[in-house]
Amino acid sequence: MADSGSDSGSHASSFDAADDQDWADWVDEEGGVDVHGAGQGEGGFSSAARTRTAFHALFADDDGALRSFGTAREALEDAKGRGCDFVTVVRRLRLDPLQVIRLLNYLRRHAGSVKPDHISGLKGDEKYLNDDEELKPVPGFENDGLLQIDFDDLDVELGGEGQTEEQSQIAELQSELQAARLAFEDLRQKYAESLHMDHHIAEQHSSSSSSARGAESEAPKAKRDDDSHYFTSYASHEIHQTMIADKVRTLSYAKFLLSPANAHLIRGKTVMDVGCGSGILSLFAARAGARQVIAIDASDVAKRARENVERNGMQGIIKVHQGKIEELDAELAEHRGKVDLIVSEWMGYFLLYESMLPSVLYARDAYLAKDGVLAPSHTRMILSAVSACDIIKERMTFWDNVYGFELAGMRKGLADEAWTECLQPNEIATSTSTLLDLAHHTMRTQQPRFEAPFILEVHSSAAGAEAGKAVEIQAFASWFDTWFTTDGCPHPPPGQQGDMKGGQELEGLPPVEVRCPGEAEVRGLTDLQRDAIVARASDSQEDKAGETVSFTTGPQGLATHWKQTLFVLKEPILAKPGARIVGTLRSTPSVDNSRELDVEIHYAVREEASEGSDAKKKVEAMTVQLFAVR
Repeated sequence: MADSGSDSGSHASSFDAADDQDWADWVDEEGGVDVHGAGQGEGGFSSAARTRTAFHALFADDDGALRSFGTAREALEDAKGRGCDFVTVVRRLRLDPLQVIRLLNYLRRHAGSVKPDHISGLKGDEKYLNDDEELKPVPGFENDGLLQIDFDDLDVELGGEGQTEEQSQIAELQSELQAARLAFEDLRQKYAESLHMDHHIAEQHSSSSSSARGAESEAPKAKRDDDSHYFTSYASHEIHQTMIADKVRTLSYAKFLLSPANAHLIRGKTVMDVGCGSGILSLFAARAGARQVIAIDASDVAKRARENVERNGMQGIIKVHQGKIEELDAELAEHRGKVDLIVSEWMGYFLLYESMLPSVLYARDAYLAKDGVLAPSHTRMILSAVSACDIIKERMTFWDNVYGFELAGMRKGLADEAWTECLQPNEIATSTSTLLDLAHHTMRTQQPRFEAPFILEVHSSAAGAEAGKAVEIQAFASWFDTWFTTDGCPHPPPGQQGDMKGGQELEGLPPVEVRCPGEAEVRGLTDLQRDAIVARASDSQEDKAGETVSFTTGPQGLATHWKQTLFVLKEPILAKPGARIVGTLRSTPSVDNSRELDVEIHYAVREEASEGSDAKKKVEAMTVQLFAVR
């Protein structure tokens, strides 16, 4: 986590407008706005700003290209000549500045697919006009000149006929100010990147100069962007190597996709891979005989996936699209409701960390055919508790004696965040409890938040247990199990709106497979190369109802890259074998970052012999500890 530090004020005060009033020195050498020279230019813009600022066409040519112009007037006249008077649309709908930006960004994201008559016919209630996701800059169009236009004062901005000298001067000053703002914002972002700071921290550091922006500081701010770091982290190759090297993960997906019994789900069908990463799952689907595979990733790894597809001769089957699935509606319009199988490896630490599941569920609602299948189809979050855990002892006691010094202060905060570690089976000290079952075909399209009761019974065989003595419970531990069923069943009981309640276990799921599949068990892995496709299996194999595949990330199975999630207790629990640890775990998306989680655990110990009112009193005296899953 980046430390914002306690000296942010010093960063803010380091900028003094009096030290640098010459905006002519502010030049972005990589194509930003150059405000050197303030001569009046055509259309009310300074000549330098007009030279460096491109005004892109609103609609693409027949070849899909977007032309650029030297002035806003030319760009808007081009749109008008194609049948869309953009200025009239903005005024008719009374769009505010942010809505105009959303509309322009929408046009850029869907260049070539949005027609002039569509924009001319807008009613003002279109979803994207009020969707803050559309405020995110479109790559390649961040400094588009039309984004700088104030459509509320359009005649001045465009240098309309009959301008007075005073209006011309105002237009010139406005354009210079806007160019300076763009240059300042670009420098601020680069400053933040050089210090590895989040953009909102950089905004705090520059607060001392915000008054110079006047009324602009009062404008509504764009929705916080929680995606940038997330998608950037998936652009490097190391994380993909780690995931592919996870045999439990990769071979389980391969086994489901390449099973002869599941050929009826894939052969000759359309498959969508949400969050395709390196493209390995898409390649498995193509090898299994898919007619076409739609691979999607929002990070720059999509470029590598496209290269991987081409190197393996699968470009005729697999098409890679870069972007968030929620923003590709126009690009993927032909596939709405027609995808036969959606595959995605969306699971994060503590299952829900990273919040990618809502994107998969969005794809389900928009693209999955009525009888289509999600892979995986179900997941289950599990809770237990641990004792005599080596990694906890090591990390907690390390600071007690460091070359003769006690550095216990370094333990501060260790128990405030969840740990991701591999446990040994003998470190599990209690029974398990189901926190949440997720039925992917029916659950609501949102990041789950839940509250689950649990009861964990201390094992007599728990590590550290001795006859008649209490076991020291050091932490709660969580992991998840995953199933790939061929029909999306079982579904939750009727009347639950598709969601399972916390602590409720879905009936009908088979026991999870603990053993990792071997490569030789998966058809087509060891005997085929590159663009080879598995041979059609016999009718007796392909006519089966299908093969359900499952795997666990728990300590009883082969270690996975997900490991287990540890919630280390600030005060260990002392409980004798047979005692029960009862409580509630609550999980919600973090208020600071929607891709992270806040976990709250309430717990108490109920001794085996305690019954009646005494037991109730002990249960009611709950200890509460908060954790961040980061």
